[in-house]
Parts: sequence; structure tokens; C-alpha cells
Amino acid sequence: MTETALTWHRLPSRVLVLRILEVIKSFAIPIVLLFILNNDWESTFGIIIRVGILLFLLLDIVQKFFGWLNFRYALDEKTVYVIEGNWLKKEKSLPLYKIQSVHSNSPFLYRLLGVVELTFDTNANSDDASFKLAGVFPTEAKRLEEILEHVRHRKQNAQTEDHSETTDATTEQVEPLPSRLLYALSTREIVLASITSLSVFAIFPVASTIISSIDDFINLDGAFNQVEDYVVHASIIVIGLLVIGVLMLSVVIGMVINFLKYGNFRLERRGERIRVEKGLLNRSAKEIPYEKIQAIRIKETFIRRWFHIVGVELVAAGTMDELKDESSTILPFVRRDRAMRVLREHFAYFTWSDELHRLPRRALGIKLLRISWFGFILSGLVLYFFRDFAWWLLLLWAVIIGGRVLSYVTTKYVRTDKFIQLCTGAFNVQSFLTDKPRIEQIQVKQSLLQRRFGLCTVQFSTRGGFLSVETIDDIPKEEADAMLVWFSRYNEMKEKRSG
Repeated sequence: MTETALTWHRLPSRVLVLRILEVIKSFAIPIVLLFILNNDWESTFGIIIRVGILLFLLLDIVQKFFGWLNFRYALDEKTVYVIEGNWLKKEKSLPLYKIQSVHSNSPFLYRLLGVVELTFDTNANSDDASFKLAGVFPTEAKRLEEILEHVRHRKQNAQTEDHSETTDATTEQVEPLPSRLLYALSTREIVLASITSLSVFAIFPVASTIISSIDDFINLDGAFNQVEDYVVHASIIVIGLLVIGVLMLSVVIGMVINFLKYGNFRLERRGERIRVEKGLLNRSAKEIPYEKIQAIRIKETFIRRWFHIVGVELVAAGTMDELKDESSTILPFVRRDRAMRVLREHFAYFTWSDELHRLPRRALGIKLLRISWFGFILSGLVLYFFRDFAWWLLLLWAVIIGGRVLSYVTTKYVRTDKFIQLCTGAFNVQSFLTDKPRIEQIQVKQSLLQRRFGLCTVQFSTRGGFLSVETIDDIPKEEADAMLVWFSRYNEMKEKRSG
């Protein structure tokens, strides 16, 4: 790699300021404890600890400085080159055509300083599968994304062109990529999602944790006694108003969190990629190539099902582990009819069926006959240690049996010439759709009880980061065998074509 033949770029100097702030943030707790709350310079041990902390802080700052100073990157028409290292420089290069997606992230400090963090993902499994530009100007980030998109277009369309006519990707005039808005979350949707989320009840364990932490330093027994006396002597109306007030406060907190996380949410199509942008304080943008989409999931929680609100995820092959969960969600909470409209219009390759097959009636019998080890163990513990609360077991078994009945009602499936569509779950329901070429394998399992009823469990594996497995229980054995034949015939045809 000849440095003189390339135009090298450094990260902005404000990135060094950002890294120093991050170092100070990581040392904030020991600094507060040793230099503010307990500023003891009299004992030898105290002096050694404080001097050591300062030396480690200085060493980390110096290391960040050399890391920023040594970092450089450059591009030519085929490759991106990177020089990095704190004390020792190391060089690496990556072909541009291998970069499958670009993810941008703008935490609050980054946005405050006007820079963006870019992550380039090759969707490989090696240590060099991705690299980061931890702080570039938005204009530079946009330029790099457009260069990479045009490189991918040249890879697809320029096989017929003469190589000598190829222009340099770093100097050619790059036109902005066409971007099409597929969906944008409204304020009403975020508010409704906050109300229908179970996180409204999270204030109780959070408040308990905070109070317990304060009680470690300040004795709150007196305050607890006063609150207990007030609750005991208060009327039912006052207690009800207090509970409603706490829940409303929890809803407000949930709204604030959701607005910060999903504010300005945009689902776009940019070229042959799906792009998800979200966040108010911390702004992030993730990309998923269309060609990497293996399957689509639609998730419905128990409460949100009443309001017909669903979440949509993509199962994408080769997604980085650290970004897999975030980048797979393309619609966090949307009305089902709107979500299906987006899927049918912009993911037209995946064909959804409206008519699915139900499980046979004998599947309900096998679900009810299965032993609930959790229920029996908990019932035994309650009957042995807490007999006064044994009546709560009625509610426990009602939930267990109700969940199994719901599982029978909601579980559906359909197999067409190209697609497998599943609907599984009980209180929370999940729909799954994939096609035959994207299935890695199909496994059929049968327990002794299932064999008695002529039923099977079928597992479908698709490649999504790690192997993604979807399971449907208690379908007829003849249907399971038909699925195996359906898949094996495709494999036989594929082997003949490759041979």
C-alpha cells in the first residue's frame, strides 16, 4: 500500500475532545470518591491511590491522543485502506464490494460536537468483518455512503463496461441516492405504544431498587412507618387515587423514553437497502440489504393485540451480533393493517396468505395433557410452606390452562409452492414467513405422546446472524412429512442444477 498514491483523511480534531470526555467519564466515579467525598492526602496509602488514578487517567488520555493521531483512512476505486493503532501502527484494507451495509450512530455527545460514527459491515464472521470511523462530519459520512452505493451498482451493472473506462470512486461526481420514505411513526402511535406497554408497571421495581439503595446510606425506617400509618388509615378512594397517580407517572416516563428512543422514526428504501433511522438525543441509522433478508416476523404482545398493534422484524443473514437486535426491527409498533400495507407494497417478494390451517382438535387434547412441571413444583411449594395462600393456585392453573387453549387457537400454518407461513404463541403471538430457498434445514420431531396422537413438532432454520429457528408444535404427521418432501425436492433440483 503506497501512501503517496492515495488521498488520506484524518478524523476531525473534535473527535479527540470526544474521546478525552469519554475517558474522564469512565474515571468519574473514582475521581468523585477519592478527590471530592474523601480527599485524604495525609496517609501514604491514600496518596498512592490518588497518584495512581491520576497516572492511569493521564496514560489513557495519551493513548487516546496517539490513537487519534495515527488513525487515517483512504479510498480508491476498489478498496478502503485504514491505518490505526495507539503505540504500534497497523494497516488493513477492505474491498469496497464486500461492504454489505453501513450503520451510523450519533449519541448525544456526538451530535453535540457535530460528528457521526459509521460502522462498515461485511457480514462476515472474522475479526476484520467490520470497522468503524468513530467520528466524521455528516457531509463526509454521506459522501462515503454514496460512494459505497455506487460501487455496489457498478459491481452489478458494469461487467459489460471496459475496465479502462472505470472512473475513480473518490473523485467522480456522485449523485445523491434516491431515497423513498416507507413509513414514519406519528406522535399518536408513540403515545399509544407507551400506554399499551407493560413497562408502565416497571416503576414499582425501579422505585423499590432506588429506595433500597438510599436505605443503605440513610435509615428510612421512620419514613416507612409514616407511609405505612398513612396507608393503613387512608380511605380506599385515596389509595386508589395514589395508585392511579403512580401509574400515570409511569406512563409519562414511558412516553418520554419512547420519544427519546423512537422520535423521528423513519423507514426508508435507499437503493437496494432498507434503512431505519430513529432517536432524538441518540440518533442512529441501520441498513439491511434486500438480498440478505431471510424471513419476516410480526410480533404481537398480549395487551397490544387488543389495539391491533404489531412490531415487524427482519431476519437478515450475516448481521453483526452487536447490531442484530437493533437493526432487525423495522416497525416497532404500528397498527396491523398499516404494517401489512407496508409489507405487501415494499416487500412484495414475500407473499402473505390470509387463509391459514388450524391445528386438528386432537392437538388441544395433547396440549392439555402435557405436564406443567413449573405448575406442579410451584403448587407443591405453596401447599407445603404457604397453605394459607393455596387459593392463589386456582389463578395459577387458570393461567396455565388458558395459555394452552390460546396456543391451540392461535397456532396456524400454511405451505404454498414457495413459502412457509407460521403463526405461533399464546398470550404473545408471532407470525413468521420465509420461502423455500432461504430455509437451511427442516427437522421433524415426535415425542411418545405426539406419536400416540399422530402429531409432530417441526423446526425451520434460516440463516440470520446465527442460525434462526422457528418451531411449530402438534401439527399432523402427514403435513410434517409433506413439508419434508416439499423441501427435499427443492434440494434435489438445486443439486442437479449445480452439478
